[in-house]
Amino acid sequence: MRIYEPGSHGRGIQVRAGDRLVIPAGFLQLSLDPLKSSGHLTRAGIHMLAEMFFLKGLPQRDDGYAEFAVALECEMDTLVKAFPPLKGLDLENATHSDRIMAILQRHKTTKEFWAFSAGLFLNMAGEAVKNGNAARAAWASAFAERCRSMVVFKESLEDVVWMGNSASRIIDILRIWDGNRTNADEEFWQLTFNENSYALSQVFAIPMLFIKDKAYVGGMTLERSDARFVDYLYSTESSREAILIEIKTPTTPLVGRLYRGSHPPSQSLLGRWYKSSITGQNLFGTFLDSRGIPTSN
Repeated sequence: MRIYEPGSHGRGIQVRAGDRLVIPAGFLQLSLDPLKSSGHLTRAGIHMLAEMFFLKGLPQRDDGYAEFAVALECEMDTLVKAFPPLKGLDLENATHSDRIMAILQRHKTTKEFWAFSAGLFLNMAGEAVKNGNAARAAWASAFAERCRSMVVFKESLEDVVWMGNSASRIIDILRIWDGNRTNADEEFWQLTFNENSYALSQVFAIPMLFIKDKAYVGGMTLERSDARFVDYLYSTESSREAILIEIKTPTTPLVGRLYRGSHPPSQSLLGRWYKSSITGQNLFGTFLDSRGIPTSN
């Protein structure tokens, strides 16, 4: 059992004279990915962690290279052996080599693929050193380090880079909005959201999947008339329920004139609902303006 006393105002940990402070194993998680770290890194901390990831274990003298290469190859092999698709296969068994290679070729975007490649080139470098082939040893070592760098990227940097890229995309579409506040062309906004379908999904508090734009939702008669189309069809990832989205341009009025102290929805919003109701069709969805803001349910 571990007990700790909170510090002043409930912040931190109170350590008194004679106390033995023990940090449990796994309590501190350090990662360049903020979602995987148990704390927040300073700029100096990020630099320190990057140095540790990319430079750890490097020998200070060239006569320590052989031992370092063996240790690094074992580290890469450990990663590969834990890869679920390779369960039951032995890296040391030559008869399994083709099957292992075939499986990893189908998983080129994984850290295990790059770990296997790093181990392969490290082994080649070691053989070249034994045979006195300096050029081949240098070539294989360079490739091994590049592959190991990809392992570090996949483990600690890929999610961070993706988050930054996603934030940049949101900023880009906000710039489009700022430059087109008076654009009344609905097709322009339709094409814009087609290219940036993720933006509409940000409106909802649950993960959404884009299915189709201008999706047919029923109503067609035998004469192929009165068909109903919705601007966007999404689905929730968890329940697979359909989400129908209608967009309006920035120039479309969302509310009508003041009536008895409040503003009712405008005719532009109510038109579709009225038309659906008189044909006896239920059309449930969410009205959004061009910014993706819900206006009526």
